Amino acid sequence: MFRRKLTEVAVDSFTDYLKERFESLKQLDLDKDGQKDVDQIVAIVNRAGVALKDSLDSTDFNQMATGLEQVVSGVQLIKNSFDAVKVQAVAKELKEGCTKLAELAQLGIAEMKESQGQQS
Repeated sequence: MFRRKLTEVAVDSFTDYLKERFESLKQLDLDKDGQKDVDQIVAIVNRAGVALKDSLDSTDFNQMATGLEQVVSGVQLIKNSFDAVKVQAVAKELKEGCTKLAELAQLGIAEMKESQGQQS
């Protein structure tokens, strides 16, 4: 019971603290233009909301859907233009080549360390 009451008091205190901080934020005028910063932010958000609504109202969604269908169709054409077997062969060669280059690089590093150890 005591813990619960203590927790409630702590939560209430923290809530009050936040309310005080938010009230002080509401009074800020960082750019010293005579308008509170919160009012400026609200005005910007409202203008952005109106602009977004206007943009959505003027959007031709049928045209957008047609364009997207064309994009998907184009991607399919590009995909079909490749010979999958030959692309897999290229991927295999690249994998083997990269593996061999990594092995050679490790051998080169080991050789360099060994030659430096002999010179010392």
